[in-house]
Amino acid sequence: MKFRILLALLSAVLLMSSAHADVQTTYEGCTDAAGRLVPAISDPTIDKVVESRSDASGADIRYNPDVLPRLLPETRLFLFAHECARHNLGYAAGAALDVLEAARADCVAVEALLRSQLLVPEQIETVQRDLRLTPTEWAFVPGPARRVALSACVAGNARRHALTQPSANQPNWNACVRGCGDRRRACQSHSAGCDDAYERCVSLCDFRSAP
Repeated sequence: MKFRILLALLSAVLLMSSAHADVQTTYEGCTDAAGRLVPAISDPTIDKVVESRSDASGADIRYNPDVLPRLLPETRLFLFAHECARHNLGYAAGAALDVLEAARADCVAVEALLRSQLLVPEQIETVQRDLRLTPTEWAFVPGPARRVALSACVAGNARRHALTQPSANQPNWNACVRGCGDRRRACQSHSAGCDDAYERCVSLCDFRSAP
């Protein structure tokens, strides 16, 4: 069975500040299993790197860039994508996951990030090493405490793609990418901004209709 993450848009914006080159990461939201938007909110009051909450108005994902400052930006991006994946997989916001459920969300998250080129394969081992957490640190990230085996996710995904025929989503993905190309050709400035918009458009196709 092939899992896909239905993100409306997931973007990491790295803002470099003066000579200190501090990195601040902000995100935009994802969608849940029913296609509803799950907003992303920067919240300095929470004591987690990222967590999901739910109330009468719906679910959201909250993140605090000041918690566990040693974590790399790409690790924080992965942890956000993990939380987004749990919504897409239908896990209740705030509910404790078991090890297998968390590992499933890990794999969905890393597949989506690689597909969108928000992560590249060379970063996978770096993120894995960064997530070798102490018992104390696990209290601040989406649990349970586990071995985060992203390389195994990538290898398993490659085997699935090698053994399966093109999915039913392939025509939708093809049409989506053709639309991105049409907009790129119509872009008046023919500048780097047009290229950036094209890449974002294709990333959105990957999330909506992954082949």
